[in-house]
Amino acid sequence: AAASAAAAKTSETNAATSASTAAASATAASSSASEASTHAAASDTSASLAAQSSTAAGAAATRAEYAAKRAEDIADVISLEDASLTKKGIVKLSSATDSDSEALAATPKAVKTVMGEVQAKAPLDSPALTGMPTAPTPETTAAGIEIATAAFVAAKVAQLVGSAPETLDTLKELADALGNDPNFATTVLNKLAGKQPLDETLTALSGKSVDGLIEYIGLRNTIDKAASALPAGGTAVAANRLVSRGALPALTGTTRGSDSGLIMGEVYNNGYPTPYGNILRLTGTGDGEILIGWSGVNGVPAPAYIRSHRDTADAEWSEWAMLYTTLNPPPDSHPVGAAIAWPSDATPAGYALMQGQSFDKSAYPLLAIAYPSGVIPDMRGWTIKGKPASGRAVLSQEMDGNKSHSHTARAQDIDLGTKTTSSFDYGTKSTNTTGGHTHEFGGYINSYWGDSNHTSFQPGGGAWTQAAGDHAHTVYIGGHEHTMYIGPHGHVVIVDADGNAETTVKNIAFNYIVRLA
Repeated sequence: AAASAAAAKTSETNAATSASTAAASATAASSSASEASTHAAASDTSASLAAQSSTAAGAAATRAEYAAKRAEDIADVISLEDASLTKKGIVKLSSATDSDSEALAATPKAVKTVMGEVQAKAPLDSPALTGMPTAPTPETTAAGIEIATAAFVAAKVAQLVGSAPETLDTLKELADALGNDPNFATTVLNKLAGKQPLDETLTALSGKSVDGLIEYIGLRNTIDKAASALPAGGTAVAANRLVSRGALPALTGTTRGSDSGLIMGEVYNNGYPTPYGNILRLTGTGDGEILIGWSGVNGVPAPAYIRSHRDTADAEWSEWAMLYTTLNPPPDSHPVGAAIAWPSDATPAGYALMQGQSFDKSAYPLLAIAYPSGVIPDMRGWTIKGKPASGRAVLSQEMDGNKSHSHTARAQDIDLGTKTTSSFDYGTKSTNTTGGHTHEFGGYINSYWGDSNHTSFQPGGGAWTQAAGDHAHTVYIGGHEHTMYIGPHGHVVIVDADGNAETTVKNIAFNYIVRLA
């Protein structure tokens, strides 16, 4: 702001200077006009020229006044401060859409951004919402114009069925209980209309005898059976051997439940697995007798047993054998603790994956006998091996490995025979030309010249020969070749390591499970 004020002050000073200059120009123009008038009085020619000068000076003065006014206007604009809500000034443009400033003006870009956001909103009147809009969840007691959220609806439904019994806490269960009868109330009233009042005698029984009452109630067959039944305080027939009774006469009886057929039975205590129960006797010519015995509580699958003997007076009965059915399956043949290969990741009921976990020995006492430590072995990635006669304990582990062995390796012998190297003509070559040298004999040389044919030397002196001997030789090296013999020989062979991360055989992955008991 200080910099803007300084700049405005400078511009104001410049404008004032321009105005002063314009005023000086106007004064000079007025002087010129006065001087022109003086010259006009002197001569007509001068007057005419003065008039022209006066006109030009007036035009210059007008232009100077306009320039001064323009400079004052510019100075007023430059000297303005930042605009506010109460005064004029300079306003800065901004494209921000989140500013709280009252001294900035929005650009078209900012207006476009805001309009884009407004157009993306739903109208207040009948909005069409998309996606997953959220709303505050009202209290379950709300009855106004609040928005019913999914949580509110779920709470109201839970409140509706919360006090109902478990068997009637859904609309389907209520509908099933009413037989899907839309006129249930009328149906019940019609049923009640046909009932006998509790405080009156049954119309159908009025005047009937005892036998009539028995027949009406449907107790005839029950009374007939009770007449020949063993008294409740009596004892069962004791027998170690059942003799042939001859032909079994035709029996009459009643059906039970939805199963058709006759109920035939005699009570025995014949060493048979269940002390008391029913025995069905079947006979066949030449085959003897077959007894089927069973006992159990009504509605609960009863174990059934069978025994037989030949149709002779002294025939012994076989031992009782249990009959297994879909309702009475045979016990699991796998002993508790044995590892069982199971072809699924879903563990059957009564079993557990063998993955090194602990178990409750009091809950599974038979499994605790097999694994006294209370820990099931971890069979993941392991196979089972029969325990050797010595050196290994039951359930001990052995890591993977190969049986100790050795390898031999050799490279095949190859006779490469006699080979010839490539030939090359080296041509004629020259030796080094150096070789100059000297020879010394005697001692230091002092020579004295005699005549032209004699030379005398100092006794004990010597002489130097002249250095000479540099020479060269020419050597011819023509085309030639070499013969190299490569006979049979061997090589050292290195065998690299190869194989899987562990020793294994072809296999199929199973889960090992163990029976819990």
